[in-house]
Amino acid sequence: EANLFIVGDDDQSIYRFRGSKPEFMLNFPKDFPKAQVIYLSVNYRCPKEVVQKAGNLICRNKNRFDKQMTSAGADGTAFRVSKFETVQEENKAIIELIRIQLSQGFRYSQIAVLYRTNTQPGPLIAKLMEYNLPFRTKERIPNLYEHWIAQDMKAYFRLALGSRQRKDFLRIMNRPKRYISRESLLTQEISFERWQDFYREQSWIAERIEQLQCDLKVLTRITPYAAVNYIRKAVGYDEYLTEYALSRQIPANELMETLDEIQESTKEYQKLGEWIQFTEEYTEKLKQEQQKPQDTDSISILTLHASKGLEYDIVIIPDVNEGMIPYKKAVLEEELEEERRMMYVGMTRTKKKLFLSYVETIRNKKANPSCFLSEI
Repeated sequence: EANLFIVGDDDQSIYRFRGSKPEFMLNFPKDFPKAQVIYLSVNYRCPKEVVQKAGNLICRNKNRFDKQMTSAGADGTAFRVSKFETVQEENKAIIELIRIQLSQGFRYSQIAVLYRTNTQPGPLIAKLMEYNLPFRTKERIPNLYEHWIAQDMKAYFRLALGSRQRKDFLRIMNRPKRYISRESLLTQEISFERWQDFYREQSWIAERIEQLQCDLKVLTRITPYAAVNYIRKAVGYDEYLTEYALSRQIPANELMETLDEIQESTKEYQKLGEWIQFTEEYTEKLKQEQQKPQDTDSISILTLHASKGLEYDIVIIPDVNEGMIPYKKAVLEEELEEERRMMYVGMTRTKKKLFLSYVETIRNKKANPSCFLSEI
């Protein structure tokens, strides 16, 4: 009992969901009253300004050892907060920022972009691919375009572009519900005339098939963004999603957010085929990047959780918005304190420069800056 020695930082305890809590460390002096506490209060990694700003944030937590960190690092303009109208604007600025750092002599591997969740980096990754900037991810980034909702949109687009494949019709013929049976699709290549003929005894279904044909013609004349909107509102896909969520007892808003994000990704394309091609190239490149050896010179795209214990010359934390960081599911005081610790961990990964940013709209909805920004 008298030979116990522990080291840790209660301010960097960010794995509550795995059973790790700062209380274990905070209670140590109570559990072992003879223990001597030594504060290692000099930060040898971060510039002074970053240590000061991160300290402003973390001192708002009540459940922590009260300590004042100082920096052995240099002075200098190491810290900046930027505001952008949209995520697209923010991502363009991040690309520009990365290119500036490279022109100043930094390498790709000295740069990290940190996110609260692993679903956020998709749009930035697409931009990095567009500009041919190498990146790597530590954990799996879910591919938005492999989501079944994206597959539905692609099937609608392919049919509008002239595909008559049975598999495309099977995918969307009852999304929304048209009461069409699989047995009506008799061949691998489908003819609308024969399909309608199958339902000559049930004219109301034949009319729905005819309506689908008309809808597909509309899609050929509009942009991908307008096409997704048409499928959602005029064809009735939003209604289908609501019913789907209800029948499976899952939150409809999560499915709607996924569809919003898919729709948002079509904005930069003028033709349906261009967007389909982009999603396929993205999927292929994402697979290649995730198989890349870890020692390749590339930009790190990480979650705050995965960044713990690592350090970079340049750290960029985008989307510092309410609902993102702190995350929307964190409501209890102890959960908010954990979110604050996560932000603290992210900020203190940097050895030279820290760039934070927030946006004013996310998926066409107003977004507020994170409460953490005013605390910082």
